[in-house]
Amino acid sequence: MNIIDENLSFGSMTWGNFPNMIIVHHIEAEGENWTVEQIHDMHKTENGWAGIGYHYYIRLDGSVYKGRPDNAIGAHCQCCNTNTLEVAFEGNYDNRTVMPDVQYNSWCELKTYLCNKYGNIPVYGHREKGQSECPGKNFPLDKVKSVNISQKGYVVTNYLPCAYEGYDGIDISYVLSYFDGVKCYVRGNAKGIWIETQYLDLDKCNELKSTLGSWFYEIKY
Repeated sequence: MNIIDENLSFGSMTWGNFPNMIIVHHIEAEGENWTVEQIHDMHKTENGWAGIGYHYYIRLDGSVYKGRPDNAIGAHCQCCNTNTLEVAFEGNYDNRTVMPDVQYNSWCELKTYLCNKYGNIPVYGHREKGQSECPGKNFPLDKVKSVNISQKGYVVTNYLPCAYEGYDGIDISYVLSYFDGVKCYVRGNAKGIWIETQYLDLDKCNELKSTLGSWFYEIKY
């Protein structure tokens, strides 16, 4: 999945976090100013922390941002900061009554990613582990907790070929025609560009492997 890393600068943190549960929060605010950088700065300057207390931040538009490194102990839930991962959702779910589909779908992808990485670890609301009403009375906690995880993976292509000899552009419409109905992320470096898909059932991954032929690079989990 596409997790945006803004390369936040942290102060001194405590390391040795070995995740065995996920704790979800709402930030009690929303809007264009509530970027991951804004929360990071607020937690540093107002709370005196090393930086943002959460490990991941999901915005209302479905974009997912990296906060603290997974192996750094968080600052989010008293007595449960160690060996947990903290996921914050943009929005004040005491007032907001509906979670946007894109935000929920990104949570499903993120949970799949984290559970494939750390095992099928349980999810709790902040209020279930600390003295708080977070993540808000209207937060769909049961729905968020009950996302089913099956083993999934995502497909990574080789560097994509140029549209024709002597031209360094990619015919992206043609390339994407091989991924009908699959969300794709275009990534690149100095060597070229490639595609990574959303998390998919392994049967679908293997179907794409066959379809892509020489364009296929690997299935990641």
